[in-house]
Amino acid sequence: MQLKDISVKLPHKPTATLRISALFPGTSSPEFADPLDITSLPPSSTLLVFLNGLILPRSSWNECISRFLRIRDKQRRCASSSNSSVSSSDTASGPKDESGTGNANKHGSIPKSNNTSNDGTHVHVPSEIKIPNILTYDRFGQGESDRDPSDPDPEIDNTPYGHSPLDVIADLHQLLLLISQYLSQDLSSLNLVFIANSIGCPLARLFNHHHSQVRVTGYLFLDSMMANSDFISVFPDPDSPEFDPEKDLRQGVSEEDLRWTRQKFREKFHPSVGNAERLDRRGLRTLLPWADRPKLTIPPLRDGEEEEEDKNLNGKEKQEQEQEQEQAGMREGTITRPKAIVIGHDWDVFADQNEKGPMSIPKAVINGYMNPAWQRYNEGLTRLAAVDGNDDKDVVPVKIAKDCGHFIQKDDPELVARELDYVLRGLGL
Repeated sequence: MQLKDISVKLPHKPTATLRISALFPGTSSPEFADPLDITSLPPSSTLLVFLNGLILPRSSWNECISRFLRIRDKQRRCASSSNSSVSSSDTASGPKDESGTGNANKHGSIPKSNNTSNDGTHVHVPSEIKIPNILTYDRFGQGESDRDPSDPDPEIDNTPYGHSPLDVIADLHQLLLLISQYLSQDLSSLNLVFIANSIGCPLARLFNHHHSQVRVTGYLFLDSMMANSDFISVFPDPDSPEFDPEKDLRQGVSEEDLRWTRQKFREKFHPSVGNAERLDRRGLRTLLPWADRPKLTIPPLRDGEEEEEDKNLNGKEKQEQEQEQEQAGMREGTITRPKAIVIGHDWDVFADQNEKGPMSIPKAVINGYMNPAWQRYNEGLTRLAAVDGNDDKDVVPVKIAKDCGHFIQKDDPELVARELDYVLRGLGL
């Protein structure tokens, strides 16, 4: 299985081309035909959408996706083999569990229940493991895509500022509408999962807030940009009248270290600094002033929407299932509460990269100020999918990607593949 690279045009920006890579199992669209005949696979109502940061293009996700597909295909084949074995043993003698359902494996031991994830939360096990639809894309002005036609003409106006984060999510919404047509499914019927790095994480949050009718059920945040920061205020100003060396200086950090760091971060990371994409970040702090809100939501079910298998349950069985699914954030086989996993960089690796990189920021400065601030921000992100008043139960603590810097998908694609599979299993997808 492999992603196909194609060009698309969005209806509201018909003069520019977006480059996307996609895998749509079960599709009959010739653009997405695959030499391994994925058309023979069952279609899926799950769509994985990978959101780039400012630096790396869509190709940076390829290795993660390849490893994820191997994980998923192995699960699919094992499940198919297991189902065949169980079916053939239903009428034969053999080891059975205490309930007599015949769920023992060939060694006579009862398989461990897999309806609980490794963070202790309930997992709705899907009756059929499918290969999900997959989409990566380069935003306008990024990678292989054309520049945004709404941006000022660089030959006339060389301003570093162009389209806004809200423009980006409007483009994404139009792209998803187009993709849903390829899939012959309504966008509102798809279960989307966003996998995002850096600024892609706040873009995912903005999309949920401004397009709340779309069912984004899962989020994998990889070293999210601190959307509410100017990246300079993280470090105390040694020239401020309020500066207190005894309180504000961390071990191994001098006032000159702080001056140097603030200068370098102002030059490279302040929201007013332009970028090749011409994505204007200046208003991002106003759009997302908090790490832990607005909450991530999923639209309510439409009237009459339920899984076909639920129709055959009697009243007591249906009530028991509803109670179980309510605890898991699902109802009538449909997810009602999103799942968010937050992964941060390895503190020492990130600090080492800053010290050895072109900015030459001392490790003590990064470990003393930036890393703790980023950790607090990430902790806020973990509460985005929690039900108010129930944070402790719903929150999955921040995970640290060992030996990874800011670009986790590049540094450890296997980790990203495993965590993505974990998110999907946690959603029963």
